Amino acid sequence: MIPSSWREALGDAVLPAVLVDLDAFDRNVRHIADTVRAGGARVSIRPATKSVRVPALLRRIAAADAIYQGWMTYSARETLALWQDGLDDFLVAYPTVQPGDLAALRAVHQGGGRVALVVDSAEGLRAASRAMSGVSAPFRLVADVDMSLRALGGAVHLGVRRSPLRSVDEVRRFFALAGGMSDVTMAGWMGYDAQLAGLQDASPFQGAMNLAARAVRAASRRSVRAKREALSEALSRDGYRVEIANGGGSGSIDHAPREPWLTEVTAGSGFMGPHLFDYFSNVRFEPAFFVALQVVRSSDVGYVTCQGGGYVASGAPGWDKAPRPWWPAGAKLLSTEGAGEVQTPLRVGRDAQVQIGDVVLLRHAKGGELAERFTDYVLMQGGRASGRAETYRGRGWCFG
Repeated sequence: MIPSSWREALGDAVLPAVLVDLDAFDRNVRHIADTVRAGGARVSIRPATKSVRVPALLRRIAAADAIYQGWMTYSARETLALWQDGLDDFLVAYPTVQPGDLAALRAVHQGGGRVALVVDSAEGLRAASRAMSGVSAPFRLVADVDMSLRALGGAVHLGVRRSPLRSVDEVRRFFALAGGMSDVTMAGWMGYDAQLAGLQDASPFQGAMNLAARAVRAASRRSVRAKREALSEALSRDGYRVEIANGGGSGSIDHAPREPWLTEVTAGSGFMGPHLFDYFSNVRFEPAFFVALQVVRSSDVGYVTCQGGGYVASGAPGWDKAPRPWWPAGAKLLSTEGAGEVQTPLRVGRDAQVQIGDVVLLRHAKGGELAERFTDYVLMQGGRASGRAETYRGRGWCFG
């Protein structure tokens, strides 16, 4: 049940609002650090900013444990904004060839910031080389290597559609191509295991498909480990000094750190504990943030309607991307309406003590996307409000 002090702490706050349970958030931060250390290898954790998008919470992660080093950003302009805000050591994990983006990264680099950009194409290499012409020190690039499972000449593709760099030899040739360009240098590689880190295998929305997901994850674990090991050995034989070897995500932090060739792993959504991460058989995180809505209608006994609530997550459409009612216990979305932009009806049961003016809580499917809809989050600790934290939107930042 929602603590009564939470309802009182909201007071006259404008709803909808996002509440962050700092006690649960801090436990998730510690749990991720402990899980990675238990893997045995000496790796650091690079938090993914897109899964948080609240500078104060990013700083809270960094201050919690020395194992958290640097940031995985999703946008060049985001990287510049965070650097100007006092953060440093960035891996921009998504390629860009836009001159404005590359100018932003050049500003960080020339200003003394530590930054590397993920690339996976000759066009990306050439664009970076042109943009960094004349820099004081070579700008660092990181090759994005595809870790998907593929068969039948690519007719079967299990994983996300990311990089065209798939084989070890392709990556070696890519490093060699970069070596012939001026003002850039290859600092390493990133091998994101999407079909491990992001594929649920215990979802109530998938039924028998969970068995197929577990089979894919088991095969992928072997395949990903073998490919990352072979890549590490090949680049070492070629004489490259690999500074960054990044892998893993919140859904694979229990096993990715066991790979000694990785220098770092990434975690993001696990800090916030969105409901999509309830559907993994191998990891557990606490729910740490919630959307608070006000009840404004009751059309029938056992039903209430809330203002707002239509915060559906990105990805393949499905009920798993809709927000999930958390309080009152047992509340459910209606299959005929779902979560709406201006109102969300819920079935709460005939015995639920929910009245017009009460507060209900929903959980978002993902970690960071809510920050695009709210200017700040209400911070709760020890059952009481402890302040507010601005989101990117609250800072006036919008990175697409």
